[in-house]
Amino acid sequence: MSEWNKQEVVYIAEHGSDEEVTRSLRKMTTVDRRVVSRKETIGYMLFDGSAGFNIDSQKELFVDSILKIHLNKQSLYNVFAGIWDVVDDIVIGGVIEKTRTRWGKFVPYFFFTGLPYALFVSLFWLLPAFFSEAHVNDFDYLPKFIAYIALELLMETVTNFKAVATSGYLSTITPYPSDRRRLLAVTKYCNLFYAGLPNTIIEFLLDFITHGLIKSPDSGSHGLIRRVLMSFGPATGIAAGLVVLWYSRIAKERVHQSIEVPRIRDSLRIVFTNKPVLMYMISNALGSFNTGIYTNNYYRWVLFQTTFETFAGIPSVFFQPLGFAKYNNLASKHSTKALYMLSQTAPKICYIPVFLYGMFFKTKDGNRFFQNRLPMYPITALWEIVFASFQGIQSISGDEIRNECNDYIEWKTGCRNEATLSVASTILCKIPSRLNSVITPKLKLWIGYDPTAYTEVRPQTEHAQKWIFAMSTLIPACLAMLSILPMFAYKIDKNTRDKMYAELNARRAALAETISAGEATES
Repeated sequence: MSEWNKQEVVYIAEHGSDEEVTRSLRKMTTVDRRVVSRKETIGYMLFDGSAGFNIDSQKELFVDSILKIHLNKQSLYNVFAGIWDVVDDIVIGGVIEKTRTRWGKFVPYFFFTGLPYALFVSLFWLLPAFFSEAHVNDFDYLPKFIAYIALELLMETVTNFKAVATSGYLSTITPYPSDRRRLLAVTKYCNLFYAGLPNTIIEFLLDFITHGLIKSPDSGSHGLIRRVLMSFGPATGIAAGLVVLWYSRIAKERVHQSIEVPRIRDSLRIVFTNKPVLMYMISNALGSFNTGIYTNNYYRWVLFQTTFETFAGIPSVFFQPLGFAKYNNLASKHSTKALYMLSQTAPKICYIPVFLYGMFFKTKDGNRFFQNRLPMYPITALWEIVFASFQGIQSISGDEIRNECNDYIEWKTGCRNEATLSVASTILCKIPSRLNSVITPKLKLWIGYDPTAYTEVRPQTEHAQKWIFAMSTLIPACLAMLSILPMFAYKIDKNTRDKMYAELNARRAALAETISAGEATES
């Protein structure tokens, strides 16, 4: 307990009325309560994992090499999609912010997004089946491009509804920070295995196909990869949609909204005039800048082993539980800001020695280390250990700092603006993300990337390989250091956070009593 809290408790005990003493005791005894049941915990774990229970990491391969949409057309579409993304986020945020139902503010949107998501995802992955082979192989066939655009926009809209609702819902599932951190720790750790399962299976299948362990006399490697993606894509979409629909039946919101429905203009003003909230959003936006080429692309396009990370990461499995298990203890001693900053930057900074090792050392045959699997295994394994050690802290603190911003707004203004904060933060992030999506196809063309090379088991050019390696290691490290700078102006330290939650607890209890009294009067 901080010195401020000790003085307050002593003063209330000596001079306060019976009601004030009771309220003070309630704050002290309920701040660490556990209210989320075991069934809800398992349900939330499956629900949270549904966002990752897909093969979206293979979407680039599917669009480039199977559906065959020209890179210039992808860039053109992403300009329009970026505008649509911002507009529909603003509309979605406004709709959700004004929602007041007997089931809560966010839960109804889980119910209404489950089945549409399953339908649109299934149709997207089955698109090649709706066109002739000649039209699928035509990079410039317009009807195929229009169908691709339509399904992308429908998936984007449904996903945005669910994402904004989920982001706000997490800060209302329990009013107690330790209970929320426990829920996040269990959920995020379990979902490393559950949510990532489809992608792991796909990676092994792709490696088996490209290395000739799975063959088809009539299809070749390209046909087999197409068949695998068109099977797993719809299956995972349907499974995820059904989980979302089921969870909507048991989800509960325990932090009450203000009775008055906020005006969108006021909500935006509140969000953008709170300095800690603004600094977090700017940092998050800067962190969204990237090259669009990641280490998984490097493992696939250069090393021809999609499962390279899986095997190199085997030693890291022993370090992975640390951050998840210890987060609550760390959070009781350090600010959310400190944990967030450290976990966001430390692993990516370690990409620098990986780049130097791979680029400046050579094998006996004259190839650089980064072009060969064997010399890259030990350095990648070391990086995976560093990443795994911070993974739990990074995963939980990312959600917790957003929840902390929501609670900070409530503390300062008395209103909760979860949807507006989520949309404002998302828009600031989507602007650089959409710029990335416009620029990345152009970058691929500039470095000489061949979209058919992987499915036909051909290497990229030497020039392309060097840039793929640099864009997946060195450049992300530099961008991570830049993105964290605004967080130095995020002024919610540990003492401020503890004081904030002590006061919020008392307010929420009083609001719950007011609502209960009103309901009793009406009945």
